[in-house]
Amino acid sequence: MANKAREQMEKRAQKAIVQHAFMRWESAVIIGLTMLLTVLATLPLPFALGPWWVWLLAGIVAEAMLVYSSLSDDAANKQVVAEMLRSEFQPGRIKTPELRRQVEEAFNYRSRIATAIQEQPDTVLRDELIQTASQLDDWLEELYYLAQRLDRYGSERELYQKNRARAVERLQQLQAQLRTEDSPAVKTDIEVNISSKRRQLETIDQLDNAMEQARLRLENTLTAMSTIHAQMTLLGAKDIDSGRAQRLRQDIAEEVNELTDILAAMDEVYTTNGTT
Repeated sequence: MANKAREQMEKRAQKAIVQHAFMRWESAVIIGLTMLLTVLATLPLPFALGPWWVWLLAGIVAEAMLVYSSLSDDAANKQVVAEMLRSEFQPGRIKTPELRRQVEEAFNYRSRIATAIQEQPDTVLRDELIQTASQLDDWLEELYYLAQRLDRYGSERELYQKNRARAVERLQQLQAQLRTEDSPAVKTDIEVNISSKRRQLETIDQLDNAMEQARLRLENTLTAMSTIHAQMTLLGAKDIDSGRAQRLRQDIAEEVNELTDILAAMDEVYTTNGTT
């Protein structure tokens, strides 16, 4: 599920980058001037503009060069993707105040890290960090999905607790009835019901544990983002040779993988027990 969502996100990111390349204000100027000069070249003016097709060809070449330069600008493309992420993963959709605050904080760290990258004076280091920043988008995506799961669980938690209380009460009744029941057939049915109630309680416990693990992982992720922001701010050109920048990429990749594992575990608990 997480991999499929990531593939869809990558497609949307590529679409946003291409749209930005064609919808820049410079592109509008080139297209407008091309159309104007092409039309004027076909009119009987007191001064010669040359063949109309020359202006059309020049406009096409200029637009192609602009689009190519835009698509090749990694820094600008990362900014486009960051804006797309903030637009798509809206913190306001998270109802739980604390979770919403954490999602907003994560996006703020993403912006600060992007700023720190752009402020790097060393071109080689900046290019290296731009590659690192691409992993942050995966990180934000996983974090947002994690917050969504926790938000959903928070809205359903009261129901789970009521189910737990009813299951405990009914389990006690069934155990008491089993001790006094004489009929083998009835005893068999009671034992089946007891087993079902125990599974229900185990399910709720598993869900509680998964959500607690997710809450701790979310908090740890924000701490890791803060640490990486500080590390990027302190990076210098010598760190390329020392491999420190590469280690940052490894750290982020590990965080993304851990979030993915947590999400998979949460989905498994929900799906296995019919709570999706």
